[in-house]
Amino acid sequence: MNHLTDLTVDQWAVAVAVVAAVIAVWQATIARRSAAQQLALAERIHREQNEPYVIVDIQPERNDGSLLLVIENAGPTVARNVRISCDPPLESSWTPVGDEPDLTQVIQQVLARTIPMLPPHRRLTFLLDSRERFKNTELPRVYTFTVNADGPAGAVETLEFTVDLDAVAWALLEDRPTKQLETKLGKIEKAVLALRPGEPSSPTGTLPGRLGQQRPGSVQSGAARPSRAGAVVNAPADDVRQPAGTGGRDEEQPDHAQAGDHHAQQAD
Repeated sequence: MNHLTDLTVDQWAVAVAVVAAVIAVWQATIARRSAAQQLALAERIHREQNEPYVIVDIQPERNDGSLLLVIENAGPTVARNVRISCDPPLESSWTPVGDEPDLTQVIQQVLARTIPMLPPHRRLTFLLDSRERFKNTELPRVYTFTVNADGPAGAVETLEFTVDLDAVAWALLEDRPTKQLETKLGKIEKAVLALRPGEPSSPTGTLPGRLGQQRPGSVQSGAARPSRAGAVVNAPADDVRQPAGTGGRDEEQPDHAQAGDHHAQQAD
């Protein structure tokens, strides 16, 4: 403490400057390291966005449920020298009959060969096995595919895909062949339940109506209508209006007026 009290103002200024310089160097080092990490991350994102992305999967066929080996380039650029390996070796339970090819041998030959070029969104599909594979407990159920390929900037990062056939079996419930039939039968069932018991359905294009219902503005035979005097008169069935200009309308007006006055007097 005595040494600190013996320091002059200039010495204190020098000490503070040294401490500030050390802090500045430390902050600059952290900022430089952070900038380098951000630059590396940006370069990696840019590289991955422009690299091919080769996917290997086992998918069920929608119609009959057979298993397919699918190789697809989901990236935006061309994949070159695509190399695929599988652990354990991929096998098929399909038993060839006659001149039919051995699917196990065909699939292993496909995976052993290097694919020279796989354009973007190109999909290669190979028959692997039938639907009965899910009942076979002797063959492996889980496979791991390792994919190596070259992109525009050189070698692409190694990718690994794990396929579980038990999970694929559950996916067949969504794409079962009878799904469309079940959907149509469900619609028919809803339409039948919507119909009320004992109520016949109307023919297409017709509207049900009450008996004796007429269009607005039409005069019904024997129907009552108001007269000029305010009384209600019964229009005869043969009371048909004549077109304008024939004189019939002007001739009928006095008769209706007299009939209205007569009925009004009877009402009084």
